[in-house]
Amino acid sequence: QLTTRIRRDYRALIPLLRHRYEPENPAVKAILNTPRDIHMSIDAALQLRTSDILGRHLTQLGKQEGAVVIMDPATGDTLAAVSYPWPSQAQFASLATGSQASPPDPNLLDRARFGLYPPGSSFKIVTAIAALRKDPSLAQQHFDCIRLPDGRVGNIVWKREIRDDIKDTHPHGSVDMQKGIVVSCNAYFAQLGAHSVGAKMLYDTASELGISVAQPNTPEKLQQFLPQASYGQGQVVASPFQMARVAAAIANAGNAPQGRWIIDETNPRVRPPQQLLPAPLANQIAGYMRSVVTSGTGSALRSSTIPIAGKTGTAELAKAPSHAWFIGFAPYGAKNGKQIAFAVLVENGEYGGTAAAPIAGDIVAAARQLGLI
Repeated sequence: QLTTRIRRDYRALIPLLRHRYEPENPAVKAILNTPRDIHMSIDAALQLRTSDILGRHLTQLGKQEGAVVIMDPATGDTLAAVSYPWPSQAQFASLATGSQASPPDPNLLDRARFGLYPPGSSFKIVTAIAALRKDPSLAQQHFDCIRLPDGRVGNIVWKREIRDDIKDTHPHGSVDMQKGIVVSCNAYFAQLGAHSVGAKMLYDTASELGISVAQPNTPEKLQQFLPQASYGQGQVVASPFQMARVAAAIANAGNAPQGRWIIDETNPRVRPPQQLLPAPLANQIAGYMRSVVTSGTGSALRSSTIPIAGKTGTAELAKAPSHAWFIGFAPYGAKNGKQIAFAVLVENGEYGGTAAAPIAGDIVAAARQLGLI
Protein backbone atom coordinates (compact mmCIF):
# COMPACT_ATOMS: atom_id res chain seq x y z
CA GLN A 1 0.00 0.00 0.00
CA LEU A 2 1.32 3.43 -0.98
CA THR A 3 1.66 6.06 1.71
CA THR A 4 2.64 9.71 1.55
CA ARG A 5 5.31 11.18 3.78
CA ILE A 6 6.19 14.84 3.94
CA ARG A 7 9.52 15.86 5.43
CA ARG A 8 10.35 19.46 6.18
CA ASP A 9 13.83 20.71 6.96
CA TYR A 10 13.82 23.52 9.53
CA ARG A 11 17.57 23.67 10.12
CA ALA A 12 17.86 27.09 8.50
CA LEU A 13 15.53 28.48 11.18
CA ILE A 14 17.60 27.30 14.16
CA PRO A 15 19.02 30.83 14.78
CA LEU A 16 15.47 32.12 15.29
CA LEU A 17 15.01 29.62 18.11
CA ARG A 18 18.49 30.04 19.54
CA HIS A 19 18.24 33.83 19.60
CA ARG A 20 14.50 34.20 20.06
CA TYR A 21 14.97 36.90 22.68
CA GLU A 22 17.61 38.77 20.64
CA PRO A 23 15.82 40.42 17.69
CA GLU A 24 18.92 42.45 16.86
CA ASN A 25 21.18 39.43 16.62
CA PRO A 26 22.94 39.37 13.19
CA ALA A 27 21.90 35.77 12.55
CA VAL A 28 18.25 36.62 13.19
CA LYS A 29 18.43 39.72 11.00
CA ALA A 30 20.08 37.74 8.21
CA ILE A 31 17.13 35.35 8.10
CA LEU A 32 14.48 38.04 8.39
CA ASN A 33 16.09 40.19 5.69
CA THR A 34 16.71 37.38 3.20
CA PRO A 35 14.71 37.92 -0.03
CA ARG A 36 12.08 35.24 -0.43
CA ASP A 37 11.05 35.89 -4.00
CA ILE A 38 11.71 33.11 -6.50
CA HIS A 39 12.71 34.39 -9.92
CA MET A 40 11.68 32.03 -12.70
CA SER A 41 12.51 32.14 -16.38
CA ILE A 42 9.05 30.88 -17.44
CA ASP A 43 7.22 33.19 -19.83
CA ALA A 44 3.64 33.09 -18.52
CA ALA A 45 2.01 33.88 -21.86
CA LEU A 46 3.99 31.21 -23.71
CA GLN A 47 3.34 28.71 -20.92
CA LEU A 48 -0.41 29.22 -21.26
CA ARG A 49 -0.35 29.07 -25.06
CA THR A 50 1.79 25.93 -25.00
CA SER A 51 -0.55 24.27 -22.50
CA ASP A 52 -3.48 24.97 -24.77
CA ILE A 53 -1.66 23.75 -27.88
CA LEU A 54 -0.49 20.51 -26.28
CA GLY A 55 -3.86 19.73 -24.72
CA ARG A 56 -5.70 20.42 -27.97
CA HIS A 57 -3.41 18.25 -30.08
CA LEU A 58 -3.47 15.36 -27.63
CA THR A 59 -7.26 15.45 -27.65
CA GLN A 60 -7.28 15.37 -31.45
CA LEU A 61 -4.83 12.45 -31.43
CA GLY A 62 -6.81 10.57 -28.80
CA LYS A 63 -3.75 10.47 -26.53
CA GLN A 64 -3.56 11.06 -22.80
CA GLU A 65 0.02 12.02 -21.97
CA GLY A 66 2.64 14.38 -23.39
CA ALA A 67 5.15 17.09 -22.60
CA VAL A 68 6.80 20.16 -24.11
CA VAL A 69 9.91 22.08 -23.06
CA ILE A 70 10.84 25.39 -24.72
CA MET A 71 14.21 26.96 -24.03
CA ASP A 72 16.15 30.08 -24.95
CA PRO A 73 19.22 28.47 -26.55
CA ALA A 74 21.49 31.42 -25.80
CA THR A 75 20.86 31.47 -22.05
CA GLY A 76 19.33 28.09 -21.23
CA ASP A 77 16.32 29.82 -19.68
CA THR A 78 13.28 27.54 -19.77
CA LEU A 79 10.48 29.59 -21.29
CA ALA A 80 7.77 26.94 -20.97
CA ALA A 81 7.55 23.47 -19.44
CA VAL A 82 4.22 21.74 -19.87
CA SER A 83 3.27 18.25 -18.74
CA TYR A 84 -0.09 16.70 -19.62
CA PRO A 85 -2.31 15.74 -17.93
CA TRP A 86 -2.02 18.45 -15.30
CA PRO A 87 -3.68 18.54 -11.88
CA SER A 88 -7.25 19.76 -11.46
CA GLN A 89 -7.87 22.84 -9.32
CA ALA A 90 -8.73 20.58 -6.37
CA GLN A 91 -5.53 18.58 -6.83
CA PHE A 92 -3.49 21.79 -7.09
CA ALA A 93 -4.96 22.98 -3.80
CA SER A 94 -4.28 19.64 -2.16
CA LEU A 95 -0.69 19.55 -3.40
CA ALA A 96 -0.06 23.13 -2.28
CA THR A 97 -1.21 22.45 1.29
CA GLY A 98 0.18 18.94 1.55
CA SER A 99 -3.22 17.80 2.72
CA GLN A 100 -3.93 15.07 0.19
CA ALA A 101 -5.44 12.09 1.95
CA SER A 102 -4.23 9.54 -0.59
CA PRO A 103 -0.89 9.10 -2.40
CA PRO A 104 -0.27 11.51 -5.29
CA ASP A 105 -1.57 10.39 -8.66
CA PRO A 106 1.48 8.92 -10.48
CA ASN A 107 -0.05 10.10 -13.75
CA LEU A 108 0.64 13.68 -12.63
CA LEU A 109 4.39 13.20 -12.94
CA ASP A 110 6.16 16.30 -14.26
CA ARG A 111 6.99 14.64 -17.56
CA ALA A 112 8.64 17.74 -19.01
CA ARG A 113 11.47 17.85 -16.51
CA PHE A 114 11.57 14.48 -14.79
CA GLY A 115 9.98 11.92 -17.12
CA LEU A 116 12.50 9.51 -18.65
CA TYR A 117 11.76 7.97 -22.04
CA PRO A 118 13.64 6.27 -24.85
CA PRO A 119 14.31 9.18 -27.22
CA GLY A 120 14.35 7.10 -30.39
CA SER A 121 15.65 8.83 -33.49
CA SER A 122 15.77 12.27 -31.87
CA PHE A 123 18.91 10.91 -30.13
CA LYS A 124 20.61 10.58 -33.51
CA ILE A 125 21.59 14.25 -33.11
CA VAL A 126 23.63 13.26 -30.04
CA THR A 127 25.34 10.49 -32.00
CA ALA A 128 26.08 12.95 -34.82
CA ILE A 129 27.58 15.38 -32.31
CA ALA A 130 29.74 12.59 -30.88
CA ALA A 131 30.91 11.59 -34.36
CA LEU A 132 31.95 15.12 -35.35
CA ARG A 133 33.68 15.62 -32.00
CA LYS A 134 35.76 12.54 -32.71
CA ASP A 135 36.49 13.24 -36.37
CA PRO A 136 34.71 15.83 -38.56
CA SER A 137 35.37 13.70 -41.63
CA LEU A 138 32.93 11.08 -40.30
CA ALA A 139 30.15 13.22 -41.78
CA GLN A 140 31.27 11.94 -45.19
CA GLN A 141 31.62 8.30 -44.18
CA HIS A 142 29.07 6.07 -45.91
CA PHE A 143 27.27 2.98 -44.64
CA ASP A 144 24.83 0.79 -46.52
CA CYS A 145 21.12 0.38 -45.90
CA ILE A 146 19.99 -2.79 -47.67
CA ARG A 147 17.10 -5.24 -48.04
CA LEU A 148 17.20 -7.78 -45.21
CA PRO A 149 16.28 -11.46 -45.65
CA ASP A 150 12.87 -10.89 -44.05
CA GLY A 151 12.09 -8.12 -46.55
CA ARG A 152 12.60 -5.24 -44.12
CA VAL A 153 15.06 -2.40 -44.70
CA GLY A 154 18.24 -2.07 -42.60
CA ASN A 155 21.52 -3.93 -42.17
CA ILE A 156 23.26 -6.48 -39.97
CA VAL A 157 25.46 -4.98 -37.26
CA TRP A 158 27.40 -7.19 -34.85
CA LYS A 159 25.50 -10.23 -36.18
CA ARG A 160 22.13 -8.69 -35.34
CA GLU A 161 19.56 -7.32 -37.76
CA ILE A 162 18.96 -3.58 -37.40
CA ARG A 163 15.68 -2.60 -39.02
CA ASP A 164 14.40 0.75 -40.15
CA ASP A 165 10.76 1.67 -39.76
CA ILE A 166 8.26 -0.68 -41.31
CA LYS A 167 7.07 2.21 -43.53
CA ASP A 168 10.55 2.42 -45.07
CA THR A 169 9.80 0.04 -47.92
CA HIS A 170 12.87 0.82 -50.02
CA PRO A 171 16.52 0.56 -48.89
CA HIS A 172 18.24 3.89 -48.40
CA GLY A 173 21.34 2.68 -50.22
CA SER A 174 24.69 4.30 -49.48
CA VAL A 175 24.08 6.78 -46.64
CA ASP A 176 26.21 9.59 -45.21
CA MET A 177 25.41 11.67 -42.13
CA GLN A 178 23.23 14.22 -43.87
CA LYS A 179 21.09 11.59 -45.55
CA GLY A 180 21.06 9.49 -42.38
CA ILE A 181 19.53 12.38 -40.41
CA VAL A 182 17.13 13.50 -43.14
CA VAL A 183 15.62 10.04 -43.78
CA SER A 184 16.29 8.90 -40.18
CA CYS A 185 18.11 5.72 -41.13
CA ASN A 186 18.59 3.38 -38.15
CA ALA A 187 21.00 1.16 -40.07
CA TYR A 188 23.30 4.10 -40.79
CA PHE A 189 23.46 5.28 -37.18
CA ALA A 190 23.87 1.77 -35.78
CA GLN A 191 26.93 1.31 -38.00
CA LEU A 192 28.24 4.82 -37.34
CA GLY A 193 28.07 4.33 -33.59
CA ALA A 194 29.37 0.77 -33.52
CA HIS A 195 32.14 1.07 -36.11
CA SER A 196 33.28 4.71 -35.89
CA VAL A 197 32.10 6.64 -32.81
CA GLY A 198 32.63 4.00 -30.13
CA ALA A 199 31.13 3.62 -26.67
CA LYS A 200 33.47 6.02 -24.88
CA MET A 201 32.82 9.02 -27.13
CA LEU A 202 29.07 8.45 -27.25
CA TYR A 203 28.96 8.01 -23.48
CA ASP A 204 31.00 11.18 -22.88
CA THR A 205 28.85 13.27 -25.22
CA ALA A 206 25.55 12.02 -23.80
CA SER A 207 26.80 12.52 -20.25
CA GLU A 208 27.66 16.15 -20.95
CA LEU A 209 24.01 16.57 -21.93
CA GLY A 210 22.79 14.74 -18.83
CA ILE A 211 21.50 11.72 -20.77
CA SER A 212 21.81 8.16 -19.48
CA VAL A 213 22.74 5.59 -22.14
CA ALA A 214 23.06 2.37 -20.13
CA GLN A 215 22.08 0.70 -16.88
CA PRO A 216 24.39 1.06 -15.02
CA ASN A 217 25.44 4.15 -16.93
CA THR A 218 28.99 3.23 -17.92
CA PRO A 219 30.86 2.99 -21.23
CA GLU A 220 31.38 -0.72 -20.59
CA LYS A 221 27.66 -1.39 -20.28
CA LEU A 222 26.91 0.86 -23.26
CA GLN A 223 29.29 -1.25 -25.35
CA GLN A 224 26.86 -4.19 -25.10
CA PHE A 225 24.04 -2.22 -26.75
CA LEU A 226 26.04 0.27 -28.78
CA PRO A 227 24.38 -0.26 -32.20
CA GLN A 228 20.89 0.14 -30.71
CA ALA A 229 21.86 3.03 -28.42
CA SER A 230 23.32 4.92 -31.37
CA TYR A 231 19.82 5.44 -32.76
CA GLY A 232 18.19 6.11 -29.38
CA GLN A 233 17.02 2.65 -28.42
CA GLY A 234 18.71 0.05 -26.22
CA GLN A 235 18.89 1.43 -22.69
CA VAL A 236 18.98 5.13 -23.60
CA VAL A 237 16.54 7.31 -21.64
CA ALA A 238 16.10 11.09 -21.63
CA SER A 239 13.67 13.72 -20.44
CA PRO A 240 12.09 16.34 -22.70
CA PHE A 241 14.15 18.93 -20.80
CA GLN A 242 17.38 17.10 -21.70
CA MET A 243 16.37 16.74 -25.34
CA ALA A 244 15.55 20.46 -25.49
CA ARG A 245 19.15 21.04 -24.37
CA VAL A 246 20.34 18.93 -27.30
CA ALA A 247 18.43 21.13 -29.73
CA ALA A 248 19.60 24.26 -27.91
CA ALA A 249 23.24 23.20 -28.25
CA ILE A 250 22.91 23.05 -32.04
CA ALA A 251 21.00 26.35 -32.19
CA ASN A 252 23.63 27.99 -29.99
CA ALA A 253 26.54 27.25 -32.33
CA GLY A 254 27.63 24.13 -30.46
CA ASN A 255 27.46 25.60 -26.97
CA ALA A 256 25.13 23.60 -24.71
CA PRO A 257 23.40 25.76 -22.09
CA GLN A 258 22.98 24.18 -18.68
CA GLY A 259 19.25 24.80 -18.76
CA ARG A 260 17.39 26.36 -15.85
CA TRP A 261 14.00 27.55 -14.70
CA ILE A 262 15.15 29.38 -11.53
CA ILE A 263 17.28 32.35 -12.51
CA ASP A 264 18.24 33.94 -9.18
CA GLU A 265 21.47 33.51 -7.25
CA THR A 266 20.18 30.42 -5.39
CA ASN A 267 20.40 28.32 -8.55
CA PRO A 268 23.74 26.49 -8.91
CA ARG A 269 22.94 25.82 -12.58
CA VAL A 270 23.68 29.44 -13.48
CA ARG A 271 26.84 28.57 -15.40
CA PRO A 272 28.07 29.50 -18.86
CA PRO A 273 27.24 27.17 -21.78
CA GLN A 274 29.57 24.25 -22.39
CA GLN A 275 31.09 23.91 -25.85
CA LEU A 276 30.30 20.54 -27.40
CA LEU A 277 31.24 21.42 -30.98
CA PRO A 278 32.94 24.26 -32.84
CA ALA A 279 30.39 26.54 -34.46
CA PRO A 280 31.02 25.38 -38.07
CA LEU A 281 30.31 21.76 -37.13
CA ALA A 282 27.22 22.69 -35.12
CA ASN A 283 25.96 24.72 -38.06
CA GLN A 284 26.56 21.71 -40.29
CA ILE A 285 24.20 19.60 -38.13
CA ALA A 286 21.75 22.52 -38.04
CA GLY A 287 21.66 22.43 -41.82
CA TYR A 288 20.90 18.71 -41.75
CA MET A 289 18.08 19.38 -39.29
CA ARG A 290 16.67 22.03 -41.59
CA SER A 291 16.66 19.45 -44.40
CA VAL A 292 14.64 17.12 -42.15
CA VAL A 293 11.83 19.69 -42.44
CA THR A 294 12.28 20.69 -46.07
CA SER A 295 12.73 17.20 -47.53
CA GLY A 296 12.70 14.54 -44.81
CA THR A 297 10.71 13.01 -41.98
CA GLY A 298 9.64 16.42 -40.61
CA SER A 299 8.02 17.58 -43.84
CA ALA A 300 4.72 18.26 -42.04
CA LEU A 301 6.35 21.60 -41.12
CA ARG A 302 7.60 22.40 -44.62
CA SER A 303 4.92 25.05 -45.18
CA SER A 304 5.71 26.95 -41.97
CA THR A 305 6.40 30.60 -42.70
CA ILE A 306 9.00 30.51 -39.93
CA PRO A 307 11.95 28.29 -40.92
CA ILE A 308 12.19 25.39 -38.48
CA ALA A 309 15.06 22.92 -38.05
CA GLY A 310 14.35 19.67 -36.26
CA LYS A 311 14.59 15.94 -35.84
CA THR A 312 11.78 13.45 -35.55
CA GLY A 313 11.82 10.51 -33.18
CA THR A 314 9.80 7.31 -33.04
CA ALA A 315 10.88 5.46 -29.90
CA GLU A 316 9.88 1.82 -30.05
CA LEU A 317 8.40 0.08 -26.99
CA ALA A 318 8.09 -3.65 -26.38
CA LYS A 319 4.37 -3.83 -25.64
CA ALA A 320 2.89 -0.42 -26.52
CA PRO A 321 2.77 2.03 -29.42
CA SER A 322 5.95 4.04 -29.95
CA HIS A 323 6.55 7.40 -28.29
CA ALA A 324 6.57 10.32 -30.75
CA TRP A 325 9.25 13.04 -30.47
CA PHE A 326 10.18 16.19 -32.29
CA ILE A 327 13.13 18.32 -31.19
CA GLY A 328 14.43 21.42 -32.91
CA PHE A 329 14.73 25.18 -33.01
CA ALA A 330 13.43 28.22 -34.86
CA PRO A 331 13.96 30.39 -36.71
CA TYR A 332 16.64 28.49 -38.58
CA GLY A 333 19.38 30.77 -39.88
CA ALA A 334 18.63 33.65 -37.51
CA LYS A 335 21.53 36.08 -37.45
CA ASN A 336 21.88 37.58 -33.98
CA GLY A 337 18.12 37.25 -33.55
CA LYS A 338 16.04 35.58 -30.88
CA GLN A 339 15.39 31.86 -31.19
CA ILE A 340 13.68 29.10 -29.26
CA ALA A 341 14.75 25.48 -28.92
CA PHE A 342 12.20 22.84 -27.98
CA ALA A 343 11.39 19.21 -27.38
CA VAL A 344 7.90 17.79 -27.91
CA LEU A 345 6.86 14.35 -26.66
CA VAL A 346 3.60 12.53 -27.27
CA GLU A 347 3.46 9.33 -25.26
CA ASN A 348 2.47 6.42 -27.51
CA GLY A 349 1.96 8.90 -30.35
CA GLU A 350 3.67 6.46 -32.77
CA TYR A 351 5.32 8.82 -35.27
CA GLY A 352 7.18 12.02 -34.46
CA GLY A 353 6.61 13.45 -37.92
CA THR A 354 2.83 13.20 -37.68
CA ALA A 355 2.09 13.46 -33.93
CA ALA A 356 4.80 15.69 -32.42
CA ALA A 357 5.98 17.89 -35.30
CA PRO A 358 2.62 19.69 -35.80
CA ILE A 359 2.63 20.60 -32.11
CA ALA A 360 6.06 22.15 -32.57
CA GLY A 361 4.82 24.11 -35.55
CA ASP A 362 1.97 25.66 -33.55
CA ILE A 363 4.35 26.48 -30.69
CA VAL A 364 6.77 28.25 -33.02
CA ALA A 365 3.90 30.29 -34.46
CA ALA A 366 2.75 31.20 -30.94
CA ALA A 367 6.27 32.28 -29.98
CA ARG A 368 6.37 34.57 -33.02
CA GLN A 369 2.99 36.08 -32.13
CA LEU A 370 4.23 36.74 -28.58
CA GLY A 371 7.38 38.46 -29.86
CA LEU A 372 9.75 35.84 -28.46
CA ILE A 373 11.36 35.12 -31.82
